[in-house]
Parts: sequence; structure tokens; C-alpha cells
Amino acid sequence: MTYKFSIFSVSVFAVLTGCTSPPSPPMEWSCRNTVAEISCQDGACDVAMPGDFTPMELTLDEDGGMSLCAYSGCWSGKADKISTAGNYFSVIGLALPWSGTDGAPEDISATLNMKTMVATVLTDSYAHPMVCTTP
Repeated sequence: MTYKFSIFSVSVFAVLTGCTSPPSPPMEWSCRNTVAEISCQDGACDVAMPGDFTPMELTLDEDGGMSLCAYSGCWSGKADKISTAGNYFSVIGLALPWSGTDGAPEDISATLNMKTMVATVLTDSYAHPMVCTTP
């Protein structure tokens, strides 16, 4: 007796028996700027140089998880809007809660160029470029 298997039948067998690859974890990025911190308010921007600020850290994942940590806490949560176009991955989180003792919820937008690994963060008071890595 001769058996002939097609790729389709092997694939169906794998799915039915649970022989599939485990899902890969979501892609994550960690971003910082240790050289300067740019804040903009009331029509003007200021640049703080090293020694005058504690670097912020932005973390993003492809499922919309986002966190922006500054000084004594973080704004963290799930993005309300996720968009990918070409090399760009953008998230917008509205009213992300603050984890520190003093602070209010914040709307945060972040766009990452996945090719150059540079992100820009916009909040009510920051317009901040960052360099990103994948952990």
C-alpha cells in the first residue's frame, strides 16, 4: 500500500494535533535620549542638556502597549490607536494614567521609524526624539 501526502494534509494534521509553533512574543522597543531633553510649551521650546535632566524612557510593543517613564513615575497603558505604514509604527494613548504620587493622566503620541530605530514622542509638554533598541 502506498501513501501520498500533500503539504495540505500535513498542515491539516499539524493543526489538528496541536503540532504548531508557539506564537512569538510581540515585538518590543525601548527608546531613550541621553543627550538632550526637548520640552515645548506656550509657543517656545527648551532644550535641557546632560546633567540637567533625567532621561525619559519610552517602551512600545506591536500590540499597543506603551509606557513613557520620566523622573518619578510612568504613564502606561494600551494605545487607543495603533497604525503601521511602511517603516512607521505609531501609537496614540489617551489619558494614560500616571504611576507616581503626583501627576495627572496624559495623552501621548509616539511614532517609531522601524528602519532607523528613531522615535519621536509628543505630549502636552514634550516633543522628544529618542533612539530605540529591541530588548
